Amino acid sequence: MANSVSGVAVNEECVKVFQELRAERKHRFVVYKMDDDAQQVVVDKVGALDATFDDLAAAMPADDCRYAVYDLDFVSEDSAGDTPRSKIFFIHWSPESADARNKMLYASSTEGLKKELDGVQIDVQATDASELTLNILKDYTT
Repeated sequence: MANSVSGVAVNEECVKVFQELRAERKHRFVVYKMDDDAQQVVVDKVGALDATFDDLAAAMPADDCRYAVYDLDFVSEDSAGDTPRSKIFFIHWSPESADARNKMLYASSTEGLKKELDGVQIDVQATDASELTLNILKDYTT
């Protein structure tokens, strides 16, 4: 399915691996990128269920854009006591040092990918490592 704004398609594997993360809980994160021809979004890396947020952060290149989804497990304190929960984050990584054309292409393709990834709960945009931390994600859980 092509994104109407950018014309970039979303590869079927992107949705399949996301469903494995969301419904089957097989993965902790998935990193997506544009293919070499900038014609479609493809799976770049998949983090095993025991992967950490630091593993995800390390998978983000310093000079190129990426998308990622991350499944954060946390404990919520409520009237029933401590309740295990999880939230799925969509992360748009667009570092300052990335090529301006790539930044624009990723920005215009974001909504098309998010529409395909049914079940994403929270969007986060990051332009440098200080904006891509586990504490920032945890702030959304309180």
